[in-house]
Amino acid sequence: MERVQVVLGHLAGPPAGLQAAPCAAYAAPAAGNADDVVVVHGRRTAIGRSKRGGFKDTTPDELLSAVMSAVLQDLDLPAEALGDICVVVSRRLCPAQVLAGSAPRDCRLLSI
Repeated sequence: MERVQVVLGHLAGPPAGLQAAPCAAYAAPAAGNADDVVVVHGRRTAIGRSKRGGFKDTTPDELLSAVMSAVLQDLDLPAEALGDICVVVSRRLCPAQVLAGSAPRDCRLLSI
C-alpha cells in the first residue's frame, strides 16, 4: 500500500511553491566572492545522424566552440571574463548524478 501512495505522490505533481532542498553532492564555495557571477544558459547544436551525417567529421570541441560563441554573443560577454566552465550534455541524465559528477547514459525515472 505504501508503494501505491508513493506512486500517487509522483503523479500529483510538484507542490505549489519552490522549496529548498539540501544536496549532498554540492559543496558551497570555500571563499565566495560577492563579485562572482554564475551564468546558466541553454544552447544546443544542430542534430545530425550519428557517425554518418553532416557532423561525422566534426569533433566535439568544434561543436562546443560554436555553442559557447553563441552563449557569449547572447549574453554580450567577453570570453576573457569567463573562468570555470561546466558543460552538461543532456541525454536523459539524472540531475542528482550530474551534480555528483557521474552522469550515466540512461537513467530510470524512479532513481531521480
